[in-house]
Amino acid sequence: MANSAVMIGSRIECEGARGTVKWIGEIPTTQGQWYGIDWDDAARGRHNGSHNGVKYFETRFPTSGSFVRPTKVSTGISLEAAVRGRYQGDTAVELQVTEQLQRTIKARFVEVVGMDQVAEKQGRLEELDTVILTGSMVWGTDECDLQIILPKLQHLDISNSLLSSWSSVGCITRQLPCLRLLNISGNLLDVPKCPNDLQESVGHITHLVLNNMMVYTWQDFLTCSSMFPKLSRLQVAFNNLKALGPIPAGLFDTLEELDIGVNPIASWEEVNHLGTIPRLRSLNANGCQLRMIKFPSTSTTGKTTLFPSLKHLMIVNNPLETWEATGELNKLASLEELVISYDGNAYPYFHEFTFARIANLKVLNRTRLTPKEKRDCELFYLKSFGNEYYSSGGNEDGATDALSEDFTHKHPGYAQLVKDLGPPMDETSYNTQKRQKLKNLKIELKIITPDHPEREEYVKTFLPSIKVAKVKMMLKRQLKINPALPMRLSYSCCKGGKVFEVVMDNDMQEMAYYSIQAGDTLLVRW
Repeated sequence: MANSAVMIGSRIECEGARGTVKWIGEIPTTQGQWYGIDWDDAARGRHNGSHNGVKYFETRFPTSGSFVRPTKVSTGISLEAAVRGRYQGDTAVELQVTEQLQRTIKARFVEVVGMDQVAEKQGRLEELDTVILTGSMVWGTDECDLQIILPKLQHLDISNSLLSSWSSVGCITRQLPCLRLLNISGNLLDVPKCPNDLQESVGHITHLVLNNMMVYTWQDFLTCSSMFPKLSRLQVAFNNLKALGPIPAGLFDTLEELDIGVNPIASWEEVNHLGTIPRLRSLNANGCQLRMIKFPSTSTTGKTTLFPSLKHLMIVNNPLETWEATGELNKLASLEELVISYDGNAYPYFHEFTFARIANLKVLNRTRLTPKEKRDCELFYLKSFGNEYYSSGGNEDGATDALSEDFTHKHPGYAQLVKDLGPPMDETSYNTQKRQKLKNLKIELKIITPDHPEREEYVKTFLPSIKVAKVKMMLKRQLKINPALPMRLSYSCCKGGKVFEVVMDNDMQEMAYYSIQAGDTLLVRW
């Protein structure tokens, strides 16, 4: 495409920057022709299309416009020329790989063994199934028959090029009947007024990549998607989308994977619009601005009718309240894989609890659990919040009808786990019973020092299982007796109206060995 073919709307490149020709003509007080360019990068220009008070053309940004001489711009190359230059008849491939290896291993000299075989294979264009021409400034195709040149081509990347219209895209794709993946990201394409007219040219594409389309709205993407009746994968990341909006019935009936990542979408209500896509099984919403997840018209423990087929969800790098988010995600009927970021300090057991809180979850942050490991996570979750469960109305019979609304909101799947695995141990009740049992086991004794009548008698309790040696140690500390002094213990009891004194002469025996009972008197001598 020569410079003489430049017209209003043509895409051009100048010194590595891309722009759109908005005006062609002469400027007073100057000689020769000028192009009025609206640059993709606002920092590349100087003004808003005005010069000396005269408005020559409109710009997208206040400083994205400038005037350029025709000799300074390039209108790019055809797809055929780009393919031949990249894959045939030069050493570009070998040089590119060699330079990359040099940077990676920090070596001045690198010899790539077998590069000649690679270049030979790539040189056979009729065998190519993948062509990557990102940044190659392709403007479209000429009169060559691409089906003859690239008969087996399935994947084509012509992102960040000089394509200016969907008609140019259609001229390429209609000649490549085997093509399935098309990446035209970073191209400033006019939205077609009659998209159905292009369906025959592009309708065989199943994977479409439209990242960073610069000016497209969600409605523009819906309009363009109507040209692709067989679309199964769509990527629309990096498009500054803040709102999505409803999807027309039947538009995405074949769509299975969708990437809306790195768009400033703050409300989950916008994401819910995607829930009507019947076959959507994978959704990438990484790097958005989502703060909460909420499904409409759904009870705390019910399942949502949205996203009926969604199995894989990615929501990394969102300012989410992760605890509430995982509880809400349990409402997705088919969710099995989740990728999510979280604060490990705030939620030290987030990994285990999330596996428990989302019933069908099998893989979390690339970690897959066996059924036994998942069951262990569920039991751990039940145990960890057992006290809160009982204090909120739960009981050991497993009945959850009386659970408080607050507890059910915080732990929406807890009641179902109780039904499936049984209630957790009531540790509060257990500890109370244990303390009561210990209290009942303890024996209360009166402590007397016969050889030191000036010391007051007092009462102390002991476990029957405590050994005599330990009792002596305790008494020496309490009575403040020199630990080196020998101590003798005995106890007196009244049986049948008679008083008996039993000597406790074996330090290794337990108190119970001597049949001592509550109410007896312990005699301490030293």
